[in-house]
Amino acid sequence: MDRKELEKRVDEANITADPIFSWVMEQGTNCRDLLQAIAPELHIQTASFETQKRLKFHPAMHGIIPDIYATDDKGRVFDIELQMTLPDFLGKRMRYYFSMMDQSLFMQGENYRNLPTTYLILILPTDPLGLDQYRYNTTWSTKGFKHDPLNIGQNLILLNASGTKGKITPRLQGFFDLMRGKINTNDSFIQKLQSDVEKYKTNPERRKELMDYQMKLDDMRYVGEKTGKEEERIDAIKKMIKLSRKLNASNDFILKQLTEDYGSYFSQKELKQFIKNN
Repeated sequence: MDRKELEKRVDEANITADPIFSWVMEQGTNCRDLLQAIAPELHIQTASFETQKRLKFHPAMHGIIPDIYATDDKGRVFDIELQMTLPDFLGKRMRYYFSMMDQSLFMQGENYRNLPTTYLILILPTDPLGLDQYRYNTTWSTKGFKHDPLNIGQNLILLNASGTKGKITPRLQGFFDLMRGKINTNDSFIQKLQSDVEKYKTNPERRKELMDYQMKLDDMRYVGEKTGKEEERIDAIKKMIKLSRKLNASNDFILKQLTEDYGSYFSQKELKQFIKNN
């Protein structure tokens, strides 16, 4: 990709770009306001959060890096993931995310009653279940009981940005529109999100970060267009490391990126060796 094309992609990037979404959600009350738009029934008043928080508890384990990891004023915990493609093995992936959330919340010696209620929220570009709903809610079912005798405390919310059925808040619809580049000028929250997107793209340091991200996507497309042989993945990994070195990225940052993109093909030990050798 030449410089002119790279600049064009950066100029056209929107809130769906991973580094932009993370940074924008760190600004002011954006994270809380998005949670309120997604789940008004929870009556969230405040929320503390981290972006790109790494959850991994053993070197041999597959870690996860939630886009947004938030806790509200009632102690409920939220993992919000913005995806621009439907991930492979979506159900198994969600199962593992829940398990990693629980491990991060439950320390040795604690009582099970202290394990908080968790919400996994996936914002998806297309319908994962084929019913054209805006929103799918699932939880452990104890249908038929007056009360919930199990009280598992795990809740899954799947959001379909291309849906047409069901009810969602106008603000969440505005966010779905923003994902497609359409800005609702009547909603101050959506206007603020777009304003923060533009601030990100015009900040020299952040713009450089976004250029790195776009180059990484280009490398991923390169691998996808090929046959998928191991040597081609290795070549793409070397290119990504070389580019990251030019941008003065730390080894930890490089390892995080490689884990996200190639963790299903190479072990942590192998990825660390790539970094060491390049």
